[in-house]
Amino acid sequence: MPEFKISAYKEVVLSIRNLDRDKVIYQDLGDWEIIHEADVSSDQMAFWGLPSSASARSVILKYEDFDAGMIRLISFSGVNQRHIRSSAQSWDTGGIYDIDLRTINIANKIEQFQSYGWCGFGDVKKYQFNEFNVSEILMKGSEDMVVALIERHSPALEGYPNLRGLSHVFNSSQVVKDMELSKRFYLDQLGFNIFSSYVGEDGEDGPNIFGIPHNVHPSVKRKLCIVSPTHENQGSVELVELEGLTGRDFSEYAVPPHLGILMLRYPVENLTAYIRFLKGNGVTLHREPSTIMIEPYGLATAIVVRSPDGAWIEFYELQEA
Repeated sequence: MPEFKISAYKEVVLSIRNLDRDKVIYQDLGDWEIIHEADVSSDQMAFWGLPSSASARSVILKYEDFDAGMIRLISFSGVNQRHIRSSAQSWDTGGIYDIDLRTINIANKIEQFQSYGWCGFGDVKKYQFNEFNVSEILMKGSEDMVVALIERHSPALEGYPNLRGLSHVFNSSQVVKDMELSKRFYLDQLGFNIFSSYVGEDGEDGPNIFGIPHNVHPSVKRKLCIVSPTHENQGSVELVELEGLTGRDFSEYAVPPHLGILMLRYPVENLTAYIRFLKGNGVTLHREPSTIMIEPYGLATAIVVRSPDGAWIEFYELQEA
């Protein structure tokens, strides 16, 4: 048994320009509650490599009683920014591609997102993924961020007794250049586990959630692998390779304070042991252990690793009071 334990990500951090605008959008569309709003600590800013002249404010939104998969919106000031995945297509690699949210009335939810200026890569698509029958759409909005709206038709969705607007973030996708390299990173080096995997072609032209041209879509092999530290589809990362499609790579821009889906934050029990595990597996830490204040949780020891495609991943352990 490992000496450490990684839980589902506590937060997904979204870097945005307009905090007042976007927090209202997520409250309205998600029916989420704001549980904290404050300035970001100077030690956390320094941990991210930002100058002392920079500042930031953050808001945390929470779904129901779920203590994981929360969204932290951060608005930075006094520093130059660009979109992480500027005008990106679904087959462009680098950084974090989307966050996945469950809903119970996807048609109604699409209309609500559209009312705020969001649009889809394609229309909603109903399909079978392993044993799951679902409808899904990828919506793009502010800061070129992508949200996957997913409605489960069968088997019946469990564990969401009061789902009204949108669920917490249960999964997040990354479009990768090399599936085998990414799997080795998450499985062999980070110690994650495979929850589900799929390789296939659609076999027909026509609409698809990725926005691939209809006549090209049948020849595109889609490789999907969902990995998780918890053996569950919670706090999971979905690796996606669209074989045969080549686009831009945004890996270098997937760092603070750039705009978009910025990072995943995983709590760890016994971070010291996990660091030994990582280094023993050849992982180079992008940020060595540092003590930072993560409001509202308290002082934490944190590290950063970056995936082969540049995704920024933080692991942290709260210090004892």
